Amino acid sequence: MIVADFATIPMGKGTSASHYVLAVHELLRQSGIKFAAGPMSTAIEASTFEELFGVIEKANEKLAEMGVQRIITSVHIDYRLDKDISIESKLGINKEK
Repeated sequence: MIVADFATIPMGKGTSASHYVLAVHELLRQSGIKFAAGPMSTAIEASTFEELFGVIEKANEKLAEMGVQRIITSVHIDYRLDKDISIESKLGINKEK
């Protein structure tokens, strides 16, 4: 499993980006990918790099559809091969409690 977080920054669109964030989160909900909103980025779980970068590409395309002319995207990836990970395990949340 891949756990990543990403942030898209719409350049030249003012100081508030909340409606862009909401649009990207709605896209993620519709895609069915597991995600968790954070204060500065969004964490996602993906099975493959293709799935991961596909959803990030769609997020950028959504912002472009909304009229953003320049988008800065930051991505951090945790790709563990020795054990399964999830957003919950990264946060130290035990699902069995």
